[in-house]
Amino acid sequence: MRASPFHLSKVELFSSYKQQAIAVLTLLFLFFFSLSFEYQRYREFKTFNDYYTQAQVLKQYRKDKHWVLKLRAQEGFSFFTSSRAPLKDLQGHSITIRLFIQEVGFLDYLRGFYAPSELLYQSSSERTHRQQWMSKLSSQHDAQSAQVFNALFFAGGIEPSLRDKLSAWGINHLLAISGFHLGLLSAVLFFVLKWLYRPIHQRYFPFSHANRDVLVVVLLLLGGYVYFLDFVPSLLRAFAMTLFAFFLYDRGIKILSFNSLFLVVGALLALWPTLLFSLGFWFSVSGVFYIFLFLHHFKGLKVWQSFILMHLWVYVAMLPVVHYFFGAFSLHQLFSPVLTMGFIVFYPMSLLLHLVGEGALLDGLLRFFLGVEISVIDVRINLYLFIFSVFLSLLAIFQKRIFYGLLFFDLMFLGYLLYGVA
Repeated sequence: MRASPFHLSKVELFSSYKQQAIAVLTLLFLFFFSLSFEYQRYREFKTFNDYYTQAQVLKQYRKDKHWVLKLRAQEGFSFFTSSRAPLKDLQGHSITIRLFIQEVGFLDYLRGFYAPSELLYQSSSERTHRQQWMSKLSSQHDAQSAQVFNALFFAGGIEPSLRDKLSAWGINHLLAISGFHLGLLSAVLFFVLKWLYRPIHQRYFPFSHANRDVLVVVLLLLGGYVYFLDFVPSLLRAFAMTLFAFFLYDRGIKILSFNSLFLVVGALLALWPTLLFSLGFWFSVSGVFYIFLFLHHFKGLKVWQSFILMHLWVYVAMLPVVHYFFGAFSLHQLFSPVLTMGFIVFYPMSLLLHLVGEGALLDGLLRFFLGVEISVIDVRINLYLFIFSVFLSLLAIFQKRIFYGLLFFDLMFLGYLLYGVA
Protein backbone atom coordinates (compact mmCIF):
# COMPACT_ATOMS: atom_id res chain seq x y z
CA MET A 1 0.00 0.00 0.00
CA ARG A 2 1.34 3.42 -0.97
CA ALA A 3 1.79 5.97 1.78
CA SER A 4 0.11 9.35 1.58
CA PRO A 5 0.38 12.53 3.67
CA PHE A 6 -2.94 11.60 5.25
CA HIS A 7 -2.51 7.87 5.86
CA LEU A 8 0.82 6.27 6.69
CA SER A 9 1.29 2.64 5.78
CA LYS A 10 1.79 0.16 8.59
CA VAL A 11 5.18 -1.51 8.47
CA GLU A 12 5.85 -5.22 8.79
CA LEU A 13 7.22 -6.57 12.04
CA PHE A 14 10.30 -7.99 10.29
CA SER A 15 12.01 -6.32 7.35
CA SER A 16 14.41 -9.18 6.49
CA TYR A 17 14.90 -12.93 6.83
CA LYS A 18 17.85 -12.21 9.12
CA GLN A 19 15.55 -10.53 11.65
CA GLN A 20 13.15 -13.47 11.44
CA ALA A 21 16.00 -15.92 12.05
CA ILE A 22 17.22 -13.95 15.07
CA ALA A 23 13.68 -13.90 16.49
CA VAL A 24 13.27 -17.67 16.00
CA LEU A 25 16.63 -18.43 17.65
CA THR A 26 15.81 -16.12 20.56
CA LEU A 27 12.45 -17.83 21.09
CA LEU A 28 14.04 -21.28 20.90
CA PHE A 29 16.56 -20.25 23.54
CA LEU A 30 13.79 -18.94 25.79
CA PHE A 31 11.73 -22.09 25.21
CA PHE A 32 14.53 -24.46 26.25
CA PHE A 33 15.39 -22.24 29.21
CA SER A 34 11.75 -22.30 30.36
CA LEU A 35 11.59 -26.06 29.77
CA SER A 36 14.70 -26.66 31.86
CA PHE A 37 13.21 -24.51 34.63
CA GLU A 38 10.01 -26.59 34.54
CA TYR A 39 12.07 -29.80 34.64
CA GLN A 40 13.89 -28.59 37.75
CA ARG A 41 10.55 -27.89 39.40
CA TYR A 42 9.39 -31.36 38.36
CA ARG A 43 12.44 -32.99 39.99
CA GLU A 44 11.69 -31.16 43.23
CA PHE A 45 8.04 -32.23 42.89
CA LYS A 46 9.10 -35.91 42.53
CA THR A 47 11.49 -35.96 45.48
CA PHE A 48 9.10 -38.31 47.29
CA ASN A 49 6.27 -40.59 46.17
CA ASP A 50 3.71 -38.39 47.87
CA TYR A 51 3.44 -34.62 47.80
CA TYR A 52 1.74 -32.23 50.21
CA THR A 53 0.45 -28.93 48.85
CA GLN A 54 -2.15 -26.25 49.28
CA ALA A 55 -4.39 -25.89 46.23
CA GLN A 56 -7.39 -23.93 45.06
CA VAL A 57 -10.39 -25.86 43.76
CA LEU A 58 -11.08 -24.56 40.26
CA LYS A 59 -13.86 -26.96 39.30
CA GLN A 60 -15.96 -29.56 41.10
CA TYR A 61 -18.56 -31.83 39.51
CA ARG A 62 -20.14 -35.25 39.88
CA LYS A 63 -19.17 -38.08 37.53
CA ASP A 64 -20.83 -41.45 38.04
CA LYS A 65 -20.62 -42.04 41.83
CA HIS A 66 -17.66 -39.82 42.72
CA TRP A 67 -16.58 -36.19 42.74
CA VAL A 68 -14.05 -34.88 40.23
CA LEU A 69 -11.93 -31.91 41.28
CA LYS A 70 -9.69 -29.71 39.17
CA LEU A 71 -7.17 -27.83 41.30
CA ARG A 72 -4.27 -25.43 40.95
CA ALA A 73 -1.46 -25.87 43.48
CA GLN A 74 0.19 -22.86 45.08
CA GLU A 75 3.35 -23.87 43.19
CA GLY A 76 1.52 -23.18 39.92
CA PHE A 77 0.80 -26.60 38.39
CA SER A 78 -2.72 -27.87 37.71
CA PHE A 79 -4.05 -31.37 38.34
CA PHE A 80 -7.17 -33.50 38.68
CA THR A 81 -8.18 -35.79 41.49
CA SER A 82 -11.36 -37.55 42.60
CA SER A 83 -13.13 -38.49 45.79
CA ARG A 84 -15.94 -40.89 46.67
CA ALA A 85 -16.46 -39.20 50.02
CA PRO A 86 -19.43 -36.84 50.37
CA LEU A 87 -18.05 -33.35 49.76
CA LYS A 88 -19.69 -29.98 50.17
CA ASP A 89 -19.20 -27.28 47.55
CA LEU A 90 -15.46 -26.58 47.59
CA GLN A 91 -15.20 -24.59 44.36
CA GLY A 92 -13.16 -21.46 44.98
CA HIS A 93 -11.89 -22.71 48.35
CA SER A 94 -8.32 -23.48 49.29
CA ILE A 95 -7.54 -26.97 50.59
CA THR A 96 -4.52 -28.88 51.86
CA ILE A 97 -4.10 -32.14 49.98
CA ARG A 98 -1.76 -35.12 49.83
CA LEU A 99 -1.02 -36.40 46.31
CA PHE A 100 0.27 -39.86 45.42
CA ILE A 101 2.52 -39.14 42.44
CA GLN A 102 4.45 -42.34 41.73
CA GLU A 103 3.03 -42.57 38.18
CA VAL A 104 3.35 -38.89 37.22
CA GLY A 105 5.90 -38.34 34.42
CA PHE A 106 7.40 -35.07 33.19
CA LEU A 107 4.98 -34.76 30.26
CA ASP A 108 2.08 -35.46 32.64
CA TYR A 109 3.37 -32.69 34.90
CA LEU A 110 3.48 -30.23 31.99
CA ARG A 111 0.05 -30.94 30.55
CA GLY A 112 -1.85 -31.42 33.83
CA PHE A 113 -2.17 -34.80 35.46
CA TYR A 114 -4.52 -36.99 37.44
CA ALA A 115 -3.35 -38.27 40.82
CA PRO A 116 -5.07 -40.15 43.66
CA SER A 117 -5.18 -38.01 46.75
CA GLU A 118 -6.16 -37.58 50.36
CA LEU A 119 -7.98 -34.42 51.35
CA LEU A 120 -6.42 -33.25 54.63
CA TYR A 121 -7.78 -29.86 55.48
CA GLN A 122 -9.98 -27.10 54.11
CA SER A 123 -7.66 -24.14 54.58
CA SER A 124 -10.14 -21.41 53.90
CA SER A 125 -13.81 -21.26 54.83
CA GLU A 126 -14.23 -17.81 53.29
CA ARG A 127 -14.84 -17.43 49.60
CA THR A 128 -12.70 -15.21 47.42
CA HIS A 129 -14.09 -11.98 45.97
CA ARG A 130 -14.55 -13.86 42.71
CA GLN A 131 -16.67 -16.53 44.40
CA GLN A 132 -18.70 -13.88 46.21
CA TRP A 133 -19.52 -12.20 42.90
CA MET A 134 -20.41 -15.58 41.41
CA SER A 135 -22.85 -16.13 44.28
CA LYS A 136 -24.42 -12.71 43.66
CA LEU A 137 -24.82 -13.50 39.98
CA SER A 138 -26.29 -16.94 40.77
CA SER A 139 -28.97 -15.27 42.89
CA GLN A 140 -30.41 -13.75 39.68
CA HIS A 141 -30.82 -17.12 37.92
CA ASP A 142 -31.97 -20.70 38.06
CA ALA A 143 -29.25 -23.35 38.51
CA GLN A 144 -28.44 -24.00 34.83
CA SER A 145 -28.48 -20.35 33.78
CA ALA A 146 -26.26 -19.49 36.75
CA GLN A 147 -23.64 -21.97 35.51
CA VAL A 148 -23.75 -20.47 32.02
CA PHE A 149 -23.30 -16.87 33.13
CA ASN A 150 -20.72 -17.70 35.79
CA ALA A 151 -18.69 -19.41 33.05
CA LEU A 152 -19.23 -16.44 30.76
CA PHE A 153 -18.12 -13.73 33.18
CA PHE A 154 -16.08 -15.48 35.88
CA ALA A 155 -14.67 -18.60 34.15
CA GLY A 156 -16.77 -20.82 36.40
CA GLY A 157 -17.16 -24.56 35.89
CA ILE A 158 -19.93 -26.23 33.89
CA GLU A 159 -21.31 -29.70 34.61
CA PRO A 160 -20.60 -32.29 31.86
CA SER A 161 -24.31 -32.76 31.07
CA LEU A 162 -24.78 -29.03 30.49
CA ARG A 163 -21.57 -28.84 28.45
CA ASP A 164 -22.89 -31.62 26.21
CA LYS A 165 -26.03 -29.58 25.52
CA LEU A 166 -23.95 -26.53 24.62
CA SER A 167 -21.70 -28.68 22.45
CA ALA A 168 -24.77 -29.93 20.56
CA TRP A 169 -25.42 -26.31 19.57
CA GLY A 170 -21.73 -25.77 18.73
CA ILE A 171 -21.37 -22.85 21.16
CA ASN A 172 -18.93 -24.16 23.76
CA HIS A 173 -16.40 -21.64 22.48
CA LEU A 174 -18.70 -18.79 23.45
CA LEU A 175 -18.59 -19.72 27.14
CA ALA A 176 -14.86 -20.41 27.51
CA ILE A 177 -13.41 -16.98 28.26
CA SER A 178 -10.88 -16.22 25.55
CA GLY A 179 -9.62 -13.53 23.21
CA PHE A 180 -13.08 -13.24 21.64
CA HIS A 181 -14.61 -12.16 24.95
CA LEU A 182 -11.66 -9.93 25.77
CA GLY A 183 -12.01 -8.29 22.35
CA LEU A 184 -15.71 -7.59 22.91
CA LEU A 185 -15.05 -6.27 26.40
CA SER A 186 -12.22 -4.09 25.06
CA ALA A 187 -14.50 -2.65 22.38
CA VAL A 188 -17.27 -1.84 24.87
CA LEU A 189 -14.81 -0.21 27.31
CA PHE A 190 -13.09 1.70 24.52
CA PHE A 191 -16.25 3.29 23.12
CA VAL A 192 -17.70 4.11 26.55
CA LEU A 193 -14.45 5.57 27.89
CA LYS A 194 -13.72 7.49 24.69
CA TRP A 195 -17.17 9.08 24.89
CA LEU A 196 -16.51 10.07 28.52
CA TYR A 197 -12.93 11.19 27.80
CA ARG A 198 -13.65 13.32 24.71
CA PRO A 199 -14.59 16.58 26.53
CA ILE A 200 -11.74 16.09 29.04
CA HIS A 201 -9.26 15.50 26.21
CA GLN A 202 -10.39 18.54 24.25
CA ARG A 203 -10.15 20.83 27.28
CA TYR A 204 -7.09 19.57 29.14
CA PHE A 205 -5.05 17.23 26.89
CA PRO A 206 -5.53 18.34 23.25
CA PHE A 207 -1.85 17.64 22.58
CA SER A 208 -2.11 13.92 23.42
CA HIS A 209 -3.36 11.02 21.28
CA ALA A 210 -6.91 10.35 22.53
CA ASN A 211 -7.11 6.78 21.26
CA ARG A 212 -3.79 5.89 22.87
CA ASP A 213 -4.86 7.39 26.22
CA VAL A 214 -8.11 5.44 26.23
CA LEU A 215 -6.40 2.20 25.18
CA VAL A 216 -3.96 2.47 28.09
CA VAL A 217 -6.88 2.79 30.53
CA VAL A 218 -8.66 -0.13 28.84
CA LEU A 219 -5.55 -2.30 29.22
CA LEU A 220 -5.29 -1.39 32.91
CA LEU A 221 -8.93 -2.37 33.45
CA LEU A 222 -8.46 -5.62 31.54
CA GLY A 223 -5.38 -6.36 33.63
CA GLY A 224 -7.48 -5.84 36.74
CA TYR A 225 -10.09 -8.24 35.36
CA VAL A 226 -7.42 -10.89 34.73
CA TYR A 227 -6.13 -10.42 38.29
CA PHE A 228 -9.67 -10.56 39.70
CA LEU A 229 -10.25 -13.92 37.98
CA ASP A 230 -7.00 -15.16 39.52
CA PHE A 231 -5.09 -15.37 36.22
CA VAL A 232 -7.29 -17.90 34.46
CA PRO A 233 -4.87 -19.37 31.86
CA SER A 234 -7.08 -18.80 28.80
CA LEU A 235 -7.71 -15.19 29.80
CA LEU A 236 -4.06 -14.60 30.67
CA ARG A 237 -3.01 -15.79 27.20
CA ALA A 238 -5.58 -13.53 25.55
CA PHE A 239 -4.44 -10.56 27.63
CA ALA A 240 -0.80 -11.20 26.69
CA MET A 241 -1.80 -11.16 23.02
CA THR A 242 -3.76 -7.93 23.58
CA LEU A 243 -0.72 -6.28 25.15
CA PHE A 244 1.40 -7.34 22.19
CA ALA A 245 -1.19 -6.00 19.75
CA PHE A 246 -1.13 -2.64 21.57
CA PHE A 247 2.69 -2.64 21.38
CA LEU A 248 2.50 -3.11 17.61
CA TYR A 249 -0.26 -0.50 17.21
CA ASP A 250 1.66 2.06 19.26
CA ARG A 251 4.71 1.65 17.02
CA GLY A 252 2.86 1.68 13.72
CA ILE A 253 3.54 -2.00 13.01
CA LYS A 254 0.98 -4.06 11.11
CA ILE A 255 -1.10 -6.12 13.56
CA LEU A 256 -3.02 -8.28 11.08
CA SER A 257 0.01 -10.13 9.75
CA PHE A 258 1.17 -13.71 10.02
CA ASN A 259 4.58 -12.55 11.26
CA SER A 260 2.91 -10.87 14.24
CA LEU A 261 0.72 -13.91 14.93
CA PHE A 262 3.57 -16.42 14.75
CA LEU A 263 5.78 -14.23 16.94
CA VAL A 264 3.22 -13.86 19.71
CA VAL A 265 2.41 -17.59 19.60
CA GLY A 266 6.13 -18.40 19.73
CA ALA A 267 6.66 -15.99 22.62
CA LEU A 268 3.80 -17.50 24.63
CA LEU A 269 5.12 -21.02 24.06
CA ALA A 270 8.64 -19.93 24.95
CA LEU A 271 7.51 -18.40 28.24
CA TRP A 272 4.91 -21.06 29.11
CA PRO A 273 5.87 -24.45 27.59
CA THR A 274 2.79 -26.02 29.20
CA LEU A 275 0.72 -24.32 26.48
CA LEU A 276 2.00 -26.97 24.08
CA PHE A 277 -0.51 -29.33 25.70
CA SER A 278 -3.43 -26.88 25.94
CA LEU A 279 -6.19 -27.63 23.44
CA GLY A 280 -7.86 -24.35 24.32
CA PHE A 281 -4.71 -22.48 23.35
CA TRP A 282 -4.41 -24.23 19.97
CA PHE A 283 -8.11 -23.80 19.19
CA SER A 284 -7.69 -20.09 19.93
CA VAL A 285 -4.59 -19.87 17.73
CA SER A 286 -6.38 -21.75 14.93
CA GLY A 287 -9.36 -19.41 15.06
CA VAL A 288 -7.18 -16.30 14.88
CA PHE A 289 -5.09 -17.85 12.08
CA TYR A 290 -8.17 -18.52 9.93
CA ILE A 291 -9.43 -14.98 10.54
CA PHE A 292 -6.06 -13.63 9.37
CA LEU A 293 -6.12 -15.98 6.37
CA PHE A 294 -9.53 -14.68 5.31
CA LEU A 295 -8.56 -11.02 5.72
CA HIS A 296 -5.28 -11.68 3.91
CA HIS A 297 -7.04 -12.86 0.74
CA PHE A 298 -10.19 -10.71 0.86
CA LYS A 299 -9.10 -7.17 1.66
CA GLY A 300 -11.49 -5.41 -0.69
CA LEU A 301 -14.80 -6.54 0.78
CA LYS A 302 -17.23 -4.22 2.47
CA VAL A 303 -17.37 -4.38 6.25
CA TRP A 304 -20.74 -6.15 6.40
CA GLN A 305 -19.61 -8.66 3.78
CA SER A 306 -16.42 -9.44 5.70
CA PHE A 307 -18.37 -9.75 8.95
CA ILE A 308 -20.76 -12.39 7.59
CA LEU A 309 -18.41 -14.31 5.32
CA MET A 310 -15.61 -14.42 7.89
CA HIS A 311 -17.84 -16.07 10.50
CA LEU A 312 -19.06 -18.63 7.96
CA TRP A 313 -15.49 -19.28 6.82
CA VAL A 314 -14.07 -19.75 10.34
CA TYR A 315 -16.85 -22.21 11.21
CA VAL A 316 -16.16 -24.34 8.14
CA ALA A 317 -12.36 -24.05 8.43
CA MET A 318 -12.36 -25.16 12.07
CA LEU A 319 -14.39 -28.33 11.42
CA PRO A 320 -11.40 -30.62 10.62
CA VAL A 321 -9.47 -29.22 13.60
CA VAL A 322 -12.33 -29.68 16.06
CA HIS A 323 -13.34 -33.11 14.77
CA TYR A 324 -9.88 -34.53 15.16
CA PHE A 325 -10.23 -34.07 18.93
CA PHE A 326 -14.01 -34.08 19.46
CA GLY A 327 -16.59 -36.02 17.52
CA ALA A 328 -19.96 -34.49 18.45
CA PHE A 329 -21.92 -33.09 15.49
CA SER A 330 -25.56 -32.14 15.00
CA LEU A 331 -27.60 -30.23 12.44
CA HIS A 332 -28.12 -27.53 15.06
CA GLN A 333 -24.40 -26.77 14.95
CA LEU A 334 -25.04 -25.15 11.56
CA PHE A 335 -26.49 -22.27 13.58
CA SER A 336 -23.11 -21.74 15.26
CA PRO A 337 -21.92 -18.91 12.94
CA VAL A 338 -25.24 -17.08 13.38
CA LEU A 339 -25.16 -17.52 17.16
CA THR A 340 -21.55 -16.34 17.23
CA MET A 341 -22.50 -13.18 15.33
CA GLY A 342 -25.47 -12.66 17.66
CA PHE A 343 -23.20 -13.11 20.66
CA ILE A 344 -21.55 -9.79 19.79
CA VAL A 345 -24.82 -8.15 20.86
CA PHE A 346 -25.78 -10.69 23.53
CA TYR A 347 -22.54 -10.37 25.54
CA PRO A 348 -22.62 -6.61 26.28
CA MET A 349 -26.42 -6.72 26.69
CA SER A 350 -26.19 -9.53 29.28
CA LEU A 351 -23.38 -7.70 31.06
CA LEU A 352 -25.54 -4.55 31.33
CA LEU A 353 -28.58 -6.51 32.55
CA HIS A 354 -26.53 -8.20 35.28
CA LEU A 355 -25.05 -4.90 36.41
CA VAL A 356 -28.57 -3.52 36.99
CA GLY A 357 -29.75 -6.76 38.64
CA GLU A 358 -32.02 -7.93 35.79
CA GLY A 359 -30.03 -10.91 34.54
CA ALA A 360 -33.04 -13.21 35.06
CA LEU A 361 -34.64 -11.69 31.94
CA LEU A 362 -32.35 -13.95 29.91
CA ASP A 363 -33.29 -17.20 31.66
CA GLY A 364 -36.22 -17.88 29.36
CA LEU A 365 -34.02 -17.66 26.27
CA LEU A 366 -31.49 -20.06 27.79
CA ARG A 367 -34.18 -22.51 28.88
CA PHE A 368 -35.44 -22.59 25.30
CA PHE A 369 -32.02 -23.40 23.87
CA LEU A 370 -31.12 -25.93 26.53
CA GLY A 371 -34.53 -27.61 26.33
CA VAL A 372 -34.35 -28.42 22.61
CA GLU A 373 -33.91 -32.14 21.95
CA ILE A 374 -30.93 -32.55 19.61
CA SER A 375 -29.71 -35.69 17.86
CA VAL A 376 -25.91 -35.91 18.04
CA ILE A 377 -23.56 -38.21 16.14
CA ASP A 378 -19.87 -38.88 16.74
CA VAL A 379 -17.56 -38.31 13.74
CA ARG A 380 -13.79 -37.93 13.95
CA ILE A 381 -11.25 -37.15 11.26
CA ASN A 382 -8.18 -39.39 11.07
CA LEU A 383 -4.62 -38.19 11.71
CA TYR A 384 -3.58 -38.12 8.04
CA LEU A 385 -6.49 -35.92 6.96
CA PHE A 386 -5.90 -33.67 9.96
CA ILE A 387 -2.23 -33.19 9.00
CA PHE A 388 -3.27 -32.60 5.37
CA SER A 389 -5.72 -29.91 6.52
CA VAL A 390 -3.06 -28.15 8.63
CA PHE A 391 -0.49 -28.35 5.80
CA LEU A 392 -2.99 -27.00 3.26
CA SER A 393 -3.92 -24.18 5.65
CA LEU A 394 -0.28 -23.06 5.92
CA LEU A 395 0.23 -23.22 2.15
CA ALA A 396 -2.92 -21.14 1.67
CA ILE A 397 -1.01 -18.17 3.07
CA PHE A 398 0.95 -17.94 -0.17
CA GLN A 399 -1.64 -18.72 -2.86
CA LYS A 400 -5.28 -17.71 -3.11
CA ARG A 401 -6.08 -20.74 -5.26
CA ILE A 402 -4.76 -22.98 -2.48
CA PHE A 403 -7.13 -21.10 -0.16
CA TYR A 404 -9.98 -22.14 -2.45
CA GLY A 405 -8.64 -25.71 -2.40
CA LEU A 406 -8.74 -25.61 1.40
CA LEU A 407 -12.28 -24.26 1.29
CA PHE A 408 -13.30 -27.12 -1.04
CA PHE A 409 -11.77 -29.67 1.33
CA ASP A 410 -13.58 -28.15 4.32
CA LEU A 411 -16.91 -28.06 2.47
CA MET A 412 -16.47 -31.71 1.46
CA PHE A 413 -15.90 -32.59 5.11
CA LEU A 414 -19.01 -30.62 6.09
CA GLY A 415 -20.95 -32.57 3.46
CA TYR A 416 -19.64 -35.81 4.97
CA LEU A 417 -20.86 -34.71 8.40
CA LEU A 418 -24.29 -33.79 7.02
CA TYR A 419 -24.53 -37.16 5.28
CA GLY A 420 -23.79 -38.88 8.58
CA VAL A 421 -26.48 -37.04 10.50
CA ALA A 422 -29.16 -37.14 7.78
